Amino acid sequence: MRYRLPESHRPYTDAYFLRSRHILEREDLNPRVTMQIFLRQGPGRIHGIDEAVGIIGSFAGNGGRNLTVHALPEGAEYAPLETLMLIEGPIQDFIELETLYLGVIASATSERNGDPLPDPSAVERRAAAIREMLPDKQLMYFGSRHWHWTYDEEITRAAIRGGFDSCATDAGATASGLSGGVGTIPHALVLTFAHRVGMERATAEATLAFDRHMDPSIARIALVDTFNREVTDSIATAEALGSRLWGVRLDTAGENLGQGGTPFDGRTHWTGNGVTVELVRNVREQLDAAGHNDVNIVLSSGFGDLEKIAAFKEGEARYGRLFESIGIGSLFPARFATADIVRIEGRDIAKAGRGLHPNPRLRRVL
Repeated sequence: MRYRLPESHRPYTDAYFLRSRHILEREDLNPRVTMQIFLRQGPGRIHGIDEAVGIIGSFAGNGGRNLTVHALPEGAEYAPLETLMLIEGPIQDFIELETLYLGVIASATSERNGDPLPDPSAVERRAAAIREMLPDKQLMYFGSRHWHWTYDEEITRAAIRGGFDSCATDAGATASGLSGGVGTIPHALVLTFAHRVGMERATAEATLAFDRHMDPSIARIALVDTFNREVTDSIATAEALGSRLWGVRLDTAGENLGQGGTPFDGRTHWTGNGVTVELVRNVREQLDAAGHNDVNIVLSSGFGDLEKIAAFKEGEARYGRLFESIGIGSLFPARFATADIVRIEGRDIAKAGRGLHPNPRLRRVL
């Protein structure tokens, strides 16, 4: 089956993947990795697999000749968290494609299982509600990977009309009158550096590489949750970059209790796994105690939920300054697809809580 493809994937790709490819090239870092894709929402039938494979085959480096892809068949039944696809190959060949292939899987699976299309007016209302609750925070739209690339401009415009300040893709930015997509470091870049320097140094070294190779006008924001070392890696990166570090981003997965978090005690969004008020409060306090009160905190993961926003607003009223900026993708309901590196050069290296889950039902499709 033939699908419409963009002339180039790059305008529809999250900026931090484009920047990561540039950094990896400059650092001569191109190990063979295994990327694992799954959906949280389900069960149902998986769709968009054939189109995702078409995107990978059309836009991968070296014509995709160095890649192998295994996946469930189009239309197969799937379960939540089940591995739907494995992509194996040199990281530089396909790191830029994640936004597009996740988007087509999420949108096709959502539609074919009876979920509604995103409503731009509802997206604008949700964005406006968040802006009203957080009038002084930077709000970034990071939801391009959650739906088909052909909707990116329309949905992004709705988010910006609702009061968001920026977005992740150049296509969305151009459509909204902005200068370009924003975003700094994904987990894939940190994990690739872990292959080179080890887990303990990976976060700081990935951020130092960003600092070496990116234009000075781009804020240096470290991603510090990859190995569940939110406090340790925040301080280590602040010490490594000094005044050049604008902030640290917390994106702790729902599988994990973040370092410095409080086990769940009944207070939803305040305690428990993921990015919680108490986790952020502790990271803020530890940074301040180490003399890094000038380092800002950026949040992501699940902040399309107005109740979560309300909890953090109350947290700041109680504790004082906690964060400066939020990246939000979930401004509309969908069966969101997620991709994680789980193996590098045959060795298990993964984000905390996201290890390899083999699936004997996968078949080779590329």
